[in-house]
Amino acid sequence: MSIFKIQQWWSNEKLQSEEYMDGIQNESCIIVDKFNSHSESDLIILGQSSLMKIYKPLVDQNESHIILETQLDDVVLQIKTGKFLASCADRQILILHPNSYAIYLLEKQDGHAGVGDQNIITPVIKHSFTRRAHSTTCGPFGNSKSRDLICIQALDGTLSIFDQDTFLFMCIFNDIIIPGPINYVATSDLFIITKSTWILEIYSYQQLCEFSELSMRPNKNNTRIPQWTYNAGEEIMSIQVIRTSTNFASIIALGERHLYCFQDNGLMKYIIRFDYIPICFHAYLIGWYYEPNSRLLVMVTSEDAKLYVYEATTLLWSCDLAHKAISLSRCFLSSLPGGLLTLSNNGIVNVSYLGTEPDLNPNAIPINEAFDPKQVQDDLEKVEESLQKIMDAKEGLDEHDMDTEDIIKIKLECGKPARNIFSQFEIENAVEPLQTCPVIVVITCEDPKNVQSLQITYDCIPPLISSETTICLDTINGTEIVETYIILSGDADISESRINIKFTVTDNMGKVKVLSKSTLLPLGLYCYPLEAVEENSYQMTIETNQTKLDLTEILSDFSKEELASYISNDTLTFAYRTSQKTVTIKAYDNNMYRIEANEVTEIAPMLNHFVQRLEDHYKRIDVAEFEMNVGINGEIIRQIMHKFLKSVELHARQRVKLKDLEEELNVLQRQFTLIQKRLLVQYGSLPPGDCDPLEFLMKDTHERIKTVAHEIMESKNCVVRAGNTMRTIGSLIVYILKEAVSDHLKVKLIEEMLSLETLNGHFQEWEEAVAQVSSYILNKILKKSEKDKEKLAPVTDQDILSQTNLKKLLKQLRVILEKVFFNVQETATDEGKGNITRIEEFVEVI
Repeated sequence: MSIFKIQQWWSNEKLQSEEYMDGIQNESCIIVDKFNSHSESDLIILGQSSLMKIYKPLVDQNESHIILETQLDDVVLQIKTGKFLASCADRQILILHPNSYAIYLLEKQDGHAGVGDQNIITPVIKHSFTRRAHSTTCGPFGNSKSRDLICIQALDGTLSIFDQDTFLFMCIFNDIIIPGPINYVATSDLFIITKSTWILEIYSYQQLCEFSELSMRPNKNNTRIPQWTYNAGEEIMSIQVIRTSTNFASIIALGERHLYCFQDNGLMKYIIRFDYIPICFHAYLIGWYYEPNSRLLVMVTSEDAKLYVYEATTLLWSCDLAHKAISLSRCFLSSLPGGLLTLSNNGIVNVSYLGTEPDLNPNAIPINEAFDPKQVQDDLEKVEESLQKIMDAKEGLDEHDMDTEDIIKIKLECGKPARNIFSQFEIENAVEPLQTCPVIVVITCEDPKNVQSLQITYDCIPPLISSETTICLDTINGTEIVETYIILSGDADISESRINIKFTVTDNMGKVKVLSKSTLLPLGLYCYPLEAVEENSYQMTIETNQTKLDLTEILSDFSKEELASYISNDTLTFAYRTSQKTVTIKAYDNNMYRIEANEVTEIAPMLNHFVQRLEDHYKRIDVAEFEMNVGINGEIIRQIMHKFLKSVELHARQRVKLKDLEEELNVLQRQFTLIQKRLLVQYGSLPPGDCDPLEFLMKDTHERIKTVAHEIMESKNCVVRAGNTMRTIGSLIVYILKEAVSDHLKVKLIEEMLSLETLNGHFQEWEEAVAQVSSYILNKILKKSEKDKEKLAPVTDQDILSQTNLKKLLKQLRVILEKVFFNVQETATDEGKGNITRIEEFVEVI
C-alpha cells in the first residue's frame, strides 16, 4: 500500500511549560466534544499539568485558536465530558485530580460594543476522596435516564461510584496490583476492567453493587463471576467502546502487538496482529449506528510516526505523520468536516486531513477557483519588478558591507602545559598525571554595534578534550578575552596536534558567517623528553635548503634547560603521555633531520609538529626562500599501507563487537521487561503463584544488564582508540601523497575519500562512508576492468561490516593505494621494486 503524508490544517504553538510531560503523559488529558454554546464546531480540551486549555481551531491562522485558559488547583489526571447535572441542558467537563474531581460548566457570553464573545468556565461540583485516583469513566450507570454517574478507579484498583458529589458505593478488587484502563458500555450497562493478569473481565453494574456488599462481609465466600472474560496474554494499553448497532456495541482494545474487537456480549469479531509497535488508536463510525451499511474504522499510530486506517482486518490507508503521536482522535470543525487530531510527544496539537497530494505549504487553504492566465502573468511581472528592486537595494547595501574578518580580529594563543590540578578533570586509573593547556582567544571589534552575537566552538579529537565545548557571547565590548583549557585524557593515540576553533558571527544585518581558526598545541601537552633511543624500526627524512638548526630552537615549547640533559649527539627522544611509546628526532650536518619510531602511528604527530615549527621559525626570521623535502622510502610506504589496512580491520572488528553488545543489551532489556510483567501476573493471581524462579531470573537478568552495559562502555573506548590509530596512519598517508605524487587531483580525491576528519569520539561510522566513495574512485577514476569492478563491488544487501563486504572494502583500498603509489615505488631505492610484497597477504579479514 502506498504511504502518503497527511496534510496539516491547523497546529498550535509548542507548549512551553517545563511540567508539560507530567501533565499529558497519556491520551486521557485531551478530549474532543461539542457543546451547545459552540454548536458550529467541536472544541478541543487539553490538560497540561494544572492548566486547562480549550481550543477552537479556525481557518484564519492569524486569529487566536484558544478560547479559554485557566489555572486549576491541582494536576490534571484525566478529562471527561458528559451530563453530570440533571438541571443543565449543556454538557459539562469533568476534571480528575489525584485526590478529587471537579465538574465545570462552559458558558459563552455575547460581547457588547464590539468587544467580542467571552467564554467563562464555572465550577459547579467539587468532591474529594481519600484513595489516590488513577483513572475515571462515566455514563448512565444502572440505566440512569437523567444524568451520568462517575466511576473513579484508585491506584489500588478499587472502584468508587459517585452521583454528582454523593458517594454511592465502593468495590474492592484484591487481584489488581497495577490498575489498567477501564470503560463503560452504556447499551448493556457493563464495566470493562483490566486486571494485572492481562485478563479483561466484564461485570454488570448490578454485580458491582452486590460486590460492594460482599466486601463488607469478609466471612462470606466472596466469589465473583464476571459476565465474560478474555485472556489477552499481553498488556492492554487502552479501551474504547463505540455503538455499532441498535442492540450491540463494539469493544476495541489495543494491546502491545494486537488489536481486539468484541461485541459487548463477549463475541470476538476480529483480531489484528501488528508488525509494528502501536502507540494509540481511535475508532469511529461512518454513518449512523442504526443504518445497515454503517462502517467501523479504526485508526492506529505507530512508534515510527505512521498512521494506519483499518476496516475490520483490512488495511485501507497508511500515511506518514509529521511527528510521533501519543493521542489520536477525530474532530468536526466549522471549516473541516472530518479532521484528524493528534497530540505529539513534544507538546504540539495538530489538526490534519488525509490527502494523496502532500502540500508543501501546510498553512495554505485549498482553493478550487479558476484563475485568469492573463491576470496571473500580470501578477508575476509585478512580483518580478518588486524582487528586482529588492535585489538592487541589496547590492547597494553589499557595497558598503564589511567583511567579517574586517569587523572582528581574532588572535589565538596557547599557554604553557601543566599538570592538571582541577578535580573535575581527573580520570581514574590514569598512568600519567593529566596535562592541561590554556587556550586564550582574543577577539577585537572596533565597532561592537556591527556584531549582534558570537559563538565559539572548540573541535577536539580524543584523547584531547576541551573544558568548554561552546561559548556564546551575546555582546562584545571592544576586546573580549576568552580562556579555556585543553585537557589530555585517556590512552588513545594522538591523531591531531592542532585545535580547530570555529567562530559563528551574527552581524548587525542578521547575516551569519563562520570563521575557522586553528593553532598548534604545545608539544609538552602530550609528550615529554627522556633518555635518547638510538635504534628504531621506521624513519622519515626531512631535507632543507638552510643550515641545520639546533633542536632546542625548533622545539621552542621546551626551554633549553629542560632539554639540555636529554640531548645526545643532536638526538632527542620523546615519549607520548598516553601510550608511553617513543619517537626520536635526529639532526645531521648536511641540513637533514630524521624522525624515527618503532611504530608508524608515533611518527605522524611529531612529523606534523616538527614541520610546522620549522616553517614558523624561518617565517619569523623572514627567510622567503626556505624549501623543505620529505624523503620517502619505498619500504616504509608499503609498511604504512599495511598498517593502515590492519587498522581498518581492527576498527571494523571493534565496531562489530560493540554492535553485538548493543543487540545483546536490547534483548536483555526486553527480557527484563517481560519477566517483570510475568511477575506481576503471578503476584496478582488468586492464590498468588510461585514467584521465586521469576525473581531469581529477574535478578540474574539485571546483573547481566549491568555487565553488558559496562562492556559497552569499554567497547566504545576501544572503538575510539582504533579510530584514532586509523586516523593517525591515514593522515601520514595523505601527507606522503602530497609530497610524492604529482597528480594533485588524485591526491585530493584520496584525501576526500578517506574523510579522516569525520572520525572523532562521537562518529565512528567510517566504513559506510568510505565504501561508496572508494567504489566510485576505483570504477570511474582509476579505470579498472569490468571483471575487477564486479569482483571488488561491495554486496549491497549486506552490512558493510559483514565479512564479505569488509574483505572487498580492504581490497578496494589496497588497489587504490597501490595504484596511486605506483610511481613512488618505481623510483624508490634498490630495496623497493624487487621486494614488493602484496599487502593483501598480511591482512587478516574478520
